[in-house]
Amino acid sequence: MYILMAEITMTRGNGEIVVDGYNLLYKLYPSPASASLDVLRQETEKQLLRFQQEKGCPVTIVYDGKSAPRESAFGAPLHIVFTPASKSADLWIIDYVKSLNTKVKMVTIVSSDDEIRRYATAFGARCIKSEEFALQLQSPAGADTPRNRHLSSKQSSYKKKKFNDKSLSDQEVGRWMKLFTRDKP
Repeated sequence: MYILMAEITMTRGNGEIVVDGYNLLYKLYPSPASASLDVLRQETEKQLLRFQQEKGCPVTIVYDGKSAPRESAFGAPLHIVFTPASKSADLWIIDYVKSLNTKVKMVTIVSSDDEIRRYATAFGARCIKSEEFALQLQSPAGADTPRNRHLSSKQSSYKKKKFNDKSLSDQEVGRWMKLFTRDKP
């Protein structure tokens, strides 16, 4: 069964997406033995930047840091956060969700971490698992993938059933007319 992800239906100007950085990175690159972590982060960030530009929504990616906290420059296209060594990316995301109050409904959290997802959902944020989001990042929009073929065939069969071009027969028109023109008591 295929699930339509929140991001698929997002339109320009919708809320922010907050990504559990290493969680997504390891879903995109399950066996990263040949590449350095810096290279994999850059590749992940390129994909997120492309997604951000296509969807027109801000994206924040949060990594566990090992030194002083670092963030990308203000106004940078992709907001990148390295947490301090004393705080995990998971805790940073949970604290961020808590701090949003009513704006939390405009945030989608990308993580497969159950604790993050429980907190985010409890506070009203939308969630998507990293592996589902990784699939979306890796398949180009409108590409002829089995998933897209499945979705488009479902959508086209729905349209055929619901919106048929075929005209009604005289007999069908008569039944409808009878139904809607009955004398009401």
